[in-house]
Amino acid sequence: MLDRVHADFIKIPKMIKLVTAQRYNGITKLVMLCYNQVIEGVLSMRKAITTVVVSLFTVLVIVLIVQYSAPKSAQVGHAAPDFLINTINHEHTVSLQDYDDSFIVVNLWASWCDSCKDNFQLLDHLDDQYNDDQLKVLAVNMESLEFNDHGVSEFLQEQHYNMSFLQSNEAFENSYPYLIGVPTTYFIDEDNIIIDAISGELNPNGVEQKMEYYFEFRNE
Repeated sequence: MLDRVHADFIKIPKMIKLVTAQRYNGITKLVMLCYNQVIEGVLSMRKAITTVVVSLFTVLVIVLIVQYSAPKSAQVGHAAPDFLINTINHEHTVSLQDYDDSFIVVNLWASWCDSCKDNFQLLDHLDDQYNDDQLKVLAVNMESLEFNDHGVSEFLQEQHYNMSFLQSNEAFENSYPYLIGVPTTYFIDEDNIIIDAISGELNPNGVEQKMEYYFEFRNE
């Protein structure tokens, strides 16, 4: 009996070592599992960062290509060039960005041009027909076509229109050239894309139908 107890007692340290070894082995496995997960996470993060960097680089390249390949002057189907010009009385400056989210009609005119003046009644009616946040008419006097300031001054004293009258500068005239001559009218949508350009006197029915169709289509 005592011999058996003694034998069992001798086995206890071995059992403790075995249990301890198994315990540490489990901890080791757990540590290795956590380590592998961390490594996988780091690798996944590196892939994600690489993907983001490549995507940003691609976007940058596309922006540069669009910027340098886009026409420098106004063309139908392309973005309208930005501008910074004075009101015709030189009270303040106006830019294309001032009319974001609005449809813009840019009309180029000269004070000696009778066809230009014939367009004003239609354009002024168009400007009154829509709210400013919907449509805005900008009548831009082409400074390079004026012989002197007297013609413009006399016209301003005579005109009784509500639409905005602006004065061109060299940069504007380079960006918005008249086509065959004046009047020339550019139609720019809310996304700042030039959707049409007309040289000469405007057809009232054609312009009104164009605007009605555009806004009807836009609201669908």
